[in-house]
Order: sequence, then structure tokens, then C-alpha cells
Amino acid sequence: MSRSVQRRLAVQERNSGADLQPPVLPRHEEVDLLLKQSVKRLELGFMDFLELADEAIQGKFHERFGFQDASEYFDQRIGFSYRTLCRRMAVLAALRGLPPGQMPAAREALAELGSHKSSILAPAFAKEPADWQEWVDLARGATEEALQDAVSSALGHKARGRIQPGDAFWNYIVAHTPPERHEQILWVVKKVMEVGDTRNGIAVFLYMVDIMERELGAHGVVRDG
Repeated sequence: MSRSVQRRLAVQERNSGADLQPPVLPRHEEVDLLLKQSVKRLELGFMDFLELADEAIQGKFHERFGFQDASEYFDQRIGFSYRTLCRRMAVLAALRGLPPGQMPAAREALAELGSHKSSILAPAFAKEPADWQEWVDLARGATEEALQDAVSSALGHKARGRIQPGDAFWNYIVAHTPPERHEQILWVVKKVMEVGDTRNGIAVFLYMVDIMERELGAHGVVRDG
């Protein structure tokens, strides 16, 4: 084979290889993709953690290490909140309620959705296991709030969530507080709205501050000036 033919073949091979190379993404899109992939790996790893945690709880392994109950074991020895663990266990229970052949696909799908949407979907999976794929499809294109409303409606529950549409202040407060306190917060804020005859979130907050200042004054704690 002549050298000229060899060179042409080498060029063709390089060009062919270049065609197979994936397109170079802008850095922000590359990081975005890597973050999503990392979250999925974390979620899949956490599901493995849930499996082990459930085995430890069912087997009462905490007693082998001198703990009276599982909550102390996880909080103190494992270093993970037992309260958070119990909330997330609902996802594991939902997966176990699916036909065995569908569990791997559902596990991957929930990992892609992330912990928040997975936790919202868990009760729907438990009630309607045959429709899990439809719920996942809905979750992919829905906000967490819209998804929660859909799940609550399907389960016949009152919709959870906001104080009133558009009240960003209290929506933010509720979103950043433990779920087990939401009902209490919503009840108190709504009652303050009734007593104060206002629907303005900031006004309600200031009204609550006034109440607390009077309460502190009754205990001898008074502002200077």
C-alpha cells in the first residue's frame, strides 16, 4: 500500500472517530447534567441505606449496642435523624408494594425525581400500585405543590400547603419548617388572620411579634427604648 493511500485512510479514520465523539456541552449545561446524575446516584444509595436501616429496625439491632430503642441508635451511633428516616421509609414501603418485576424500574424513576417528589408520591404508590408509571410521568412535569394537590385529591385528603395563593412570605416559612409542624403553623396563622382581620402575610407576622412582645413583658422582659 502506497504512503499516499495510507495517509488518506488515516485521515478517514480520524474523521470517522471525530464523528463518533459526543458534542461538547457548554460548561453550565455540563455541570447541570453532572449534578442531576449525582443526585440520582445519591438517591439510589439512600434507598440502599433504607433497606439496611429497615433490617436493623426489624432485627432490633440497636439492642446489641446497648440502646433502648432504634431512635437513639440512629441519632447517636449512626448519626442520622430517626425522624427523617421514618418519613423516608414510606418510599421504601411504597416500592415494596409494587410487583417485584416492576420494582427496579420504579426505583430508578423515583431516584431521578429526587427525595421530595418521591416522598409525595409514596402514598399514591401504596394506594394505586398499578398506576405508578402514570404518577411518575405526572411528577416529571409538575411542581411539588401541584403534585401534592394531585396526590391529596386521589387519596381523598384535604389539599395541604399554602396559607393563601400568592402569599410568598408564609409559603416560604412553611416550606422551610419540619412537615410535622405544618398543620400547627397553618392553623395558628389562619386564626391570627381571623383575629386580626387581615389576609396580609407580613401584617400577620407583625401582629404575632406584638403578641410575643406582650408575652415577654408579662415575664419581665422589656425592650430598652
